[in-house]
Amino acid sequence: MKHSIFDAKSAAGNSMKSPYSITHSEAIRRLRADLSPFLVHLTRSGTVKLWADIIGQSKDEFLEIDAEESLKRIIRSSRIEAKSPFGYFNFKIPYRKMNGNLINASSRVQRSWLRSVCFTEAPVDTIGFQCQFHPARKCQFERFGLAFFESPVRRAGGNPIFYVDSQNAELRSSLDVIPASIVCEGFAPMMPFFECFGKPIFSGGGNVKEIDFRWEREWRIVGDFEFSKLDVAFGLCPEEHISGFESLVSRNFLFVDPFWSKERLVEKLSQDERLKKLLG
Repeated sequence: MKHSIFDAKSAAGNSMKSPYSITHSEAIRRLRADLSPFLVHLTRSGTVKLWADIIGQSKDEFLEIDAEESLKRIIRSSRIEAKSPFGYFNFKIPYRKMNGNLINASSRVQRSWLRSVCFTEAPVDTIGFQCQFHPARKCQFERFGLAFFESPVRRAGGNPIFYVDSQNAELRSSLDVIPASIVCEGFAPMMPFFECFGKPIFSGGGNVKEIDFRWEREWRIVGDFEFSKLDVAFGLCPEEHISGFESLVSRNFLFVDPFWSKERLVEKLSQDERLKKLLG
């Protein structure tokens, strides 16, 4: 006889009688291969814009970064720096066009409010997909990063993104009231968590007709994220770099290549007693 997804005893591994006890998140994850107990932060190579109004200078600066070196710096400092602003309200910041016209003139939104660290709630065997090229993504990530347990991210104020359909005029109108409001700053803590999906709401999107990253199940933390090695579930890097990175962290946690097969990933990560239960 097949078990129902509401069979708490078989799915959750306990003897609870209520069929609704399966709503416990750990039990649900055992039934849903698309859910993950880990939040992954990936690094990339390229150019990062350091906005003048965030760094407190008269003009923007540009920083060249390397994915491998960025991960090493994160590990050594136990800190992920929030360098960039994110979210729907990033398009509501006052700015002056080349012709002198002031856009969003009545807006009180400040770019520094939107400075965030991003994560993806990706199952172990799908992390590699995040490292593949995507034409609508401005930042192309590489196979370097850290997977964190969910609890420390939540303690630091981490939260999933709230997605709004760009064609939903009523929802967007509700959000658009905020920037000019006298209580605008009171909404600052929630601003980085709003994103649109659907038809691009900004110019310069190229030939992309629709943007939809809901599948990433993105989380964010406003500001920098400081962590301990105990907060890290495992690390990510190409196979040829694993030995070096595991030495760097004194084997406090393991590293895997996100391009490995699911079987190989689980085999390696199951060597860590903390992860056996979470990997099912």
